[in-house]
Amino acid sequence: MRIARAFLIGMGVLCTACGDEAGGPAAAPGRLSFAVAPSLAPLSQVPVPQPVGGDISNQQAAVALGKALFWDVQVSSDGQVSCGSCHWNAGADDHPVSTGIVPAVFVAISPDPSQPADVCAPVGSTRRQTSRTAPPAIGAVFFRDNFWDGRANHIFNDGGAIDNASLASQAVGPPLSPEMSCAGRPFNGTNSVAAKLVASPPLGQPRRPLGTQLVDPNDAVLGALSRFPEPGLNTTYRELIAAAFGTQIAADAENHFSRILAQAIQAYESTLIPDQTPLDRFVAGDPTALTGQQQLGLNVFTGKGNCSSCHAGPELSDATFTFINAMGLINGDGGDQGFHNIGASPTAADLGRAPFSVSGSSFDRGAFKTPALRNVGLTAPYFHDGSRGTLSDVVAFYARGGDFANPERASLIRPLDLSTAEIDALVDFLANGLTDCRVTGSRAPFDHPEQRLTDGRVIGPFGRQGDPNVACP
Repeated sequence: MRIARAFLIGMGVLCTACGDEAGGPAAAPGRLSFAVAPSLAPLSQVPVPQPVGGDISNQQAAVALGKALFWDVQVSSDGQVSCGSCHWNAGADDHPVSTGIVPAVFVAISPDPSQPADVCAPVGSTRRQTSRTAPPAIGAVFFRDNFWDGRANHIFNDGGAIDNASLASQAVGPPLSPEMSCAGRPFNGTNSVAAKLVASPPLGQPRRPLGTQLVDPNDAVLGALSRFPEPGLNTTYRELIAAAFGTQIAADAENHFSRILAQAIQAYESTLIPDQTPLDRFVAGDPTALTGQQQLGLNVFTGKGNCSSCHAGPELSDATFTFINAMGLINGDGGDQGFHNIGASPTAADLGRAPFSVSGSSFDRGAFKTPALRNVGLTAPYFHDGSRGTLSDVVAFYARGGDFANPERASLIRPLDLSTAEIDALVDFLANGLTDCRVTGSRAPFDHPEQRLTDGRVIGPFGRQGDPNVACP
């Protein structure tokens, strides 16, 4: 049964209710059925999931607001960390774990609008670090649920439910977490994130959007508002909110800012679609888009390497709306679709999906979301804990069938009989066949304002033409 099941998966056909011999629950009588999994196709053919419900009245204005909020370090308590601080490197971070702020207790928003930092009482001296790598924001709109453990639910429920909105659920997490916030800082109301960025006296002194960062005058979204060579935008957050959500919502933005920020950042991240890779051109009909070695790597990927069992469909993941709508909520082991324990670490080290499991299966213990793979050659280190430094390390891991024989390990993780040539070809395909050059060169829509990292590096600003030192075909 396992051999037949693997063959069917590789052919794009999966038994959706026959998990008994794969370690999952036995199929109930009369429920045995087969469904056709999404096949490989250009990502441009996949509709971008759209929120159902919500308050946005002007989508392009919401993208501009979301882009400003995503990259603005003033959203953080120390005025040095933004969403982009953990997602600047092809949508991810180039460290095994991401760096947050120095532990402190929130006291107040600074009354000085030129001061990007809050008033906080330190309780430590070393910046906090996350326990997991930052999953790429680029292409994340296709996932049904976000974060490695999927706790950013597709139903965003802050002041009213919005479906297809896991990016909104994700966006409201970091601003109040130790990644970006002193302990005890509120999102909305007086003396809050909202008061810092939006409120008028006497409730607060609003900050200029991106007030400490340069914005390229040719930025594809924010260029017309840039004050370059001075930092920031020539507008206010309340004006940006009014353009995106209307004047009525903008007038009371202080009390609904978390809902506004969430929807705006989702609108921006929904534009980050890496659909111009060699693979996309190849499956669209250009036989020269992939080299001969990369074509061999693609054959290994979809064949004996069995990679496409989980990295499935145009989005290269079984955690997407497309795959789950086609194949259902439960995977072949009986756990939540799109989440797998691959044996990269002991289950007890990080329970992953388990606290948020829908199926209730033990296979959700230590299970993590299947990442999409476009631009994977740019986003080292790999896995949820950043424990594998190169793609060669990753392929070697799968070739030996994982490193930890966890009881919950997915049944599809097993040793692979790959030759050296096949391994080299697979690494080449992953590293080069899946890279969108616009991402490499920070070209629109992947251009962005200046980002000063906590390790001293300065990234950008980039306009729509991106880095002039990166040539794209």
